[in-house]
Amino acid sequence: MVAGDQLLATRLVDDAISLRWEPSFVYVHLIGHCLTEIGSRWHAGELNIATEHRATQISLRLLSMAHDSYLSGRRIGRSAIITSVEGDNHVIGGLTFADLLRFEGWDVHFLGADSPVDSIVELVEKDSPELVGLSVTTEQFVPNAVATVDALKNLPTPPVVVVGGAAATSDSIPTADFCSTDAVEVVGWTQAHFNLDESSMSIEIMLVELGVRIQSLRKDRGLSQQGLAADAGLDRSYVSAIEHGKQNVSFATLKGISDALGVGVSELISG
Repeated sequence: MVAGDQLLATRLVDDAISLRWEPSFVYVHLIGHCLTEIGSRWHAGELNIATEHRATQISLRLLSMAHDSYLSGRRIGRSAIITSVEGDNHVIGGLTFADLLRFEGWDVHFLGADSPVDSIVELVEKDSPELVGLSVTTEQFVPNAVATVDALKNLPTPPVVVVGGAAATSDSIPTADFCSTDAVEVVGWTQAHFNLDESSMSIEIMLVELGVRIQSLRKDRGLSQQGLAADAGLDRSYVSAIEHGKQNVSFATLKGISDALGVGVSELISG
């Protein structure tokens, strides 16, 4: 990123995705860590602002690539609005949290950077999301984060409000439901708060996720639906229905599909 070598950066991230690294690792510990280091070097006077901006633009392209690679058809029926607070022009932190929630099946509206308090409140009143996520990266904008949280909590039906970013602490933003500088920790708290573990998922959602995994494994192996159906002793239309989450399946069917794909049944079920 410092050298502006977008091709090499893309290849490295693509390798990580191909090796099935967790989305949170790619977003936070790979791309995010590099940006944090570059920001520190800029503050120390080791890099100029143009180099830092170029690295940010490369990162946005890498995140877009990762988003398209990891996004599935999973839907949990929960909605969220994510944005940076008023005055804060940093976008990567909020985008990271938004995408990590999308991978968990949330319907997320990401507003970008520097969203005025009134506009956030107005949109929340209109759309009634269960969750609002705010990003604040510098102490200068913590008062804006506090003002936004307080305004949201004063609504007749207030949403759950979480705050992330380098300046997000429970001491400085006490009225938020949760604060952390770690996006992965915020996602984990959110999933636990809304009781969104595997046991809470409906059979419909589980079937959709199963279908997505089967389709992904099939394509990884260069198989057509007809080819998988033949190897598993099934009809092609039946395989199509499974991949689209429209067909319940027996253990015997899962065993036939897993054998055809060369994986264990547990990998189909748990991903």
